[in-house]
Amino acid sequence: MKVSKSIFPSFITVGNMFCGYMAVIFALVNHNLVWSAWMIVLAAFLDTMDGKVARLTNSSSQFGVEYDSLADVVSFGFAPSILIYAFFFKEWNMVGLFISFFPLLFGSIRLARFNTKLIGFDKEHFVGLPIPASALSLSGYIILLNTYFPGRIFPRLLLLLTFLVSILMVSNIRYEKFPRITFSGSFKKKLISGYITLCFILFIAVPQLFLFPIIISYVLSGIVRYPFTASDKEKK
Repeated sequence: MKVSKSIFPSFITVGNMFCGYMAVIFALVNHNLVWSAWMIVLAAFLDTMDGKVARLTNSSSQFGVEYDSLADVVSFGFAPSILIYAFFFKEWNMVGLFISFFPLLFGSIRLARFNTKLIGFDKEHFVGLPIPASALSLSGYIILLNTYFPGRIFPRLLLLLTFLVSILMVSNIRYEKFPRITFSGSFKKKLISGYITLCFILFIAVPQLFLFPIIISYVLSGIVRYPFTASDKEKK
């Protein structure tokens, strides 16, 4: 029996979805929010890998795109909403329930819009904050607080972060695709590659400390660059 090459990235996508499912279980059943957050981080890693495997095996397909989006809704929409609800927003009753719904609501809209505008399988950049970055921001925040500020929540900061990443997902702000690391070419490419390498080393060394700062720097990069990218569009 011949096995389609597309099954390999699909298996990784299943792993992504399973991690999102486990994140919900850890948050609601085991009441272990740190493990829940790390499951979302693992899901993000698998989400990156399934695309790489699809390109490596030349097995990209429309089915893979749609299935990946379904997995992303679970792992980066539903799971983070449950995580922040269990972490704090349950204290605000119905208001907290509504606020914690934002990552799922805006994340699903972002994915639906992305799929309708997708041409081909390779993306030069993203319009709106990618949903994994939103989920990693919330997960990284909770990991950081539980590790270095146990018992502290900083509700206003959590509220601001939730609103920020939710709105950015459905914005028209441009976010760059993760570039290929190379130390040849222009100075700009070398500088970006050096920064990414440094971030990777810091994350490997102390992931609890550096995950959130690294991800939030990416989130803010789109906002900082937006006036320049917007002016470039006007010139065209």
